[in-house]
Amino acid sequence: MAHQTVQPLLVHFGTLFNFCKMIGLYPHDLQAFRSVHTLQQSKRGALIVMATMFGVVVFYNLLIFFFSGEDHDLKASQSTLTFVIGIFLTYIGLGMMITDQWSALRNQAKVGEIYERIRAVDEQLMKENVIVDNSKTTKSIHFMIVLTVACELIILISTYFALVKYNEWKSILWLFSCFPTLYNSLDKIWFVSTLNGLKHRFTVINTALEDMVVSHERLKRWTENGSGGGEVFRRASIANVSIDPSLEYLYKELTHVEAVKAYNMARNKISPIAHSLNSFGDAKETPKKLQKFTLQPPTFNMVYESELSKDIEKVEEKLNNLCQLHDEICEIGKLLNELWSYPILVLMAYGFLIFTAQLYFLYCATQGQNIPSLFRSAKSAIITTIFLSYTAGKCIYLIYLSWKTSLESKRTGICLHKCGVVADNNLLYEIVNHLSLKLLNHSVDFSACGFFTLDMETLYGVSGGITSYLIILIQFNLAAQQAKDASNAVDANLYAQQFTTASGNTTALMDFFTTTFMPTSQTELY
Repeated sequence: MAHQTVQPLLVHFGTLFNFCKMIGLYPHDLQAFRSVHTLQQSKRGALIVMATMFGVVVFYNLLIFFFSGEDHDLKASQSTLTFVIGIFLTYIGLGMMITDQWSALRNQAKVGEIYERIRAVDEQLMKENVIVDNSKTTKSIHFMIVLTVACELIILISTYFALVKYNEWKSILWLFSCFPTLYNSLDKIWFVSTLNGLKHRFTVINTALEDMVVSHERLKRWTENGSGGGEVFRRASIANVSIDPSLEYLYKELTHVEAVKAYNMARNKISPIAHSLNSFGDAKETPKKLQKFTLQPPTFNMVYESELSKDIEKVEEKLNNLCQLHDEICEIGKLLNELWSYPILVLMAYGFLIFTAQLYFLYCATQGQNIPSLFRSAKSAIITTIFLSYTAGKCIYLIYLSWKTSLESKRTGICLHKCGVVADNNLLYEIVNHLSLKLLNHSVDFSACGFFTLDMETLYGVSGGITSYLIILIQFNLAAQQAKDASNAVDANLYAQQFTTASGNTTALMDFFTTTFMPTSQTELY
């Protein structure tokens, strides 16, 4: 018998991988991915990534050079704060892209190891009759790719035609303004898709444990009722039915000894008249003539089965295997977080700063103030809304998915304790307590290089920080504008005084000239 294997998770990353290779984002070998669905190191791919990164950096700086003509007078016309923020945030997107590319080059071998370990976990889960369905992974990846490309094109095209002089040749360089965010989004799609795969594996383990609990509860209810009034697993009870004598050998072969004995005892009893149900649920007697020629289907009593009611050694083995697989998934999650820790930290910093700055520049634009050239999208409220929704969506979804994955990993201990409680077996409960302590020591939490945990509490703190800093920036801007207006007023007053003094001196000189020379002239004329 051939060894049964599972479909690798990387099969569902085909579209994303090909798109990333086309724009020079990932250095892994393309042929190895297409043939055996693995991520292998490639020197040629690394050279392509470095060349792509160098080209984007060069053209991005050319973009800044040609479009910074209007920024030369920004410091003189606006506050120094606006000028410094513009210079710093102009390069933070480029720094984010370089961090992503550098991490991809550095972690070539380790990224491939993650998916090999996930494949091994899926094979072990299959041995435990736990099937992992990855069909939704492809759909979610396609949806995120389409959403990313659509947002990038909307922001690029709307800004280009509305706020850029597209009749000049240098306007073509505006295309490179979207490269840093596009590369970052594709890299984060790869991360969140892998993270979602780990969360799904935690879920199937928890579902398997909960199914064991539900099946055992049904068995207990069936045993307590003693009536077989269940609904799922059935075993024939031939003591209550009329059976054709020619089929006796089948029931003797397929039923237990107790059922056969019950059948022998029931042979001397009068067989009940077979009934059927009409469309309204009322019993309707079947004609006797039809009973002679029609074999009536036997009725069945419900018999529930439960894995927790089997041999304690088999139960312990299955629970132990599931907990070991849970620990392996936690270790994979820690490795995944380690490989993407720096890109995640830079993304969170970028999201916090760019969200605050974009809103601040939107305020400046509404006040008729000059803003940095690369942030001219803030001149339009609609483009600003799309851009901020796109940026916030990346950060919020990454934080939310990390938080949900961590919660799903911690829920396994609760599901495991449910098995011990419902089984009501001291030996099994001791096993559950021992395994739950292991799960407690192997929980997984995601963080940005250890600076902060990726959970909803962090999201709440970041939202409050953006609001606070935005208010502070607006207050500084108001103070700077008031000081500049006061300075302009003082300069105007000094100019007016100087003009008045000069005018007064001119008038006095004219009076002196008229008084001194005009009478003589007039006398001579007369």
